[in-house]
Amino acid sequence: MPKIGVTASKYTNDIDALACVVAYTELLNLQGSDAAGYITEEPNSSITDEIKSWGYKYEAKPNDPDISYVIVDASYPEQFPDFVKTENIIEIYDHHSGFEKYWKEQIGDKAKIELIGSCATLIWEQYKKRGFAEKVSQTSAKLLYAAIVSNTLNFKAKITSPRDVEAFKELSLVVDLSKTWIEKYFLDQEDSVYKNPREAIINDIKIIEFPNLKMKVTIGQMELWDARKFVADYKPLIKEVLNEFDHNQWFFNSPCISKGRNYIYSENEEVKKMLENLLDIKFKDGVAETNDLILRKEIVKELQNI
Repeated sequence: MPKIGVTASKYTNDIDALACVVAYTELLNLQGSDAAGYITEEPNSSITDEIKSWGYKYEAKPNDPDISYVIVDASYPEQFPDFVKTENIIEIYDHHSGFEKYWKEQIGDKAKIELIGSCATLIWEQYKKRGFAEKVSQTSAKLLYAAIVSNTLNFKAKITSPRDVEAFKELSLVVDLSKTWIEKYFLDQEDSVYKNPREAIINDIKIIEFPNLKMKVTIGQMELWDARKFVADYKPLIKEVLNEFDHNQWFFNSPCISKGRNYIYSENEEVKKMLENLLDIKFKDGVAETNDLILRKEIVKELQNI
């Protein structure tokens, strides 16, 4: 039986990527496939110490160079792990825009790229569609549940869809988590960030190429209970880290869960002007404040449409 590898971006291991890799690998194995999950990066701050104790498994890379791959939570080819050959990709599940047409041409209906809150929602929908919802493990159910909460900013992000809400409600009937778990999750995440802020910043950076703008932009993101304080306290460190990526076009997006708005930091005049026009914001001392919560993937989509 041919082996199938499930993997995600080589740049970031966040809760959505982790949940999708683990849960979809499990689903394939429930169906009788020989599947394994592969993640190349260390967990970022969205994967708290509690989540790390949930007993999931994955490998860093495959031994067989010619296995087939399912890509989750990513669809930009340059973000794929180096061991993935494009011709070996058999499915893609993602919620980031930009490569829908390309993958439709490559693998047709096997490319499921939809702009919703969480890629975990797409994976849970596959459990239901294939008749395995009642067989999902606690580990996979809890990971999917946490990913939806995180990626929708507890359903406050504008990108949240009714499908995310429905998936969350269904998973809430399965998981053995307390009613106060969500608040604890965000507070635990913040504690983790402050233990090693440099590592936390590095572990949630994406480099996006915008052909329409003729530029490549490094975008950091960190969802926090009190994002304003973090950005104010760590501006020099954020600047230092993002400047390490060899080009000046960068910004740092930090959704503030407690205040329902974002704090966006940049030192690049071209980027600041572009974001001011795009989001109707104003930078002061390098920092701008939005009126609503907005995720990096939403900003990326807006930039792609300029």
